[in-house]
Amino acid sequence: MGLEDFIPAESPESWWNSAEISEKYKEAAKKAGAWIKRTKKDEKKAKKYDFLLANFLVEMILKKKYDVLLEKLFDCLDAWHGTNFLLGILSLVYLPVSNEIRSRSHKPEINFHYEIRSEAQEFDDIHLPEPIRERVNAWIEDIEDVIFLESSTIIMKRTMNLMVYDDHVREFVARVFVFFFQELHITVSHEKALSYSEFILGELQKSLRRKYPNILARDAWEAEEI
Repeated sequence: MGLEDFIPAESPESWWNSAEISEKYKEAAKKAGAWIKRTKKDEKKAKKYDFLLANFLVEMILKKKYDVLLEKLFDCLDAWHGTNFLLGILSLVYLPVSNEIRSRSHKPEINFHYEIRSEAQEFDDIHLPEPIRERVNAWIEDIEDVIFLESSTIIMKRTMNLMVYDDHVREFVARVFVFFFQELHITVSHEKALSYSEFILGELQKSLRRKYPNILARDAWEAEEI
């Protein structure tokens, strides 16, 4: 599954602007660390990874340009989605996360080179430059890989069951998608980004269900529509 499989929707005007981060979001960084500790206590046989969202989160909070992503990230944390799954989503826009995922998955680091144009461009599904297409496809692959670095199988299964139904996750993926292209001076509308988000999450869940039927039980998948 890759970006070339997506059939795009219509593209209206660009949607959100940069937002100011508040103290409550900074406090939520502490919540992320507590969340991880609780998850590990709940899972007696949890693998001991130091692959913690909190570490990367502190780095990102110090870089103000990521402020616009943090609100939806913390919404996803509050909804108890797996921390590594959320890291996978962030990996498109924060290369240290991507490199960590690929290192633990025994894959080469991302080598992304794209010459940013001085003038802003509109997102073009058909004529998307190949380096960008490859980068987004690698991101989708990394999200799938990183789910299985989750220390708690309980949280991992919950994430896999609910990822396509949770509005917070869909919106978070869409915002990351737009942020990535904005950094390249390419404008993507909210509607189009959300269409890609829904496509990516849907195809990701299908792929996981095919590869790991014992973890992602069909009856649970069908029962968790929210």
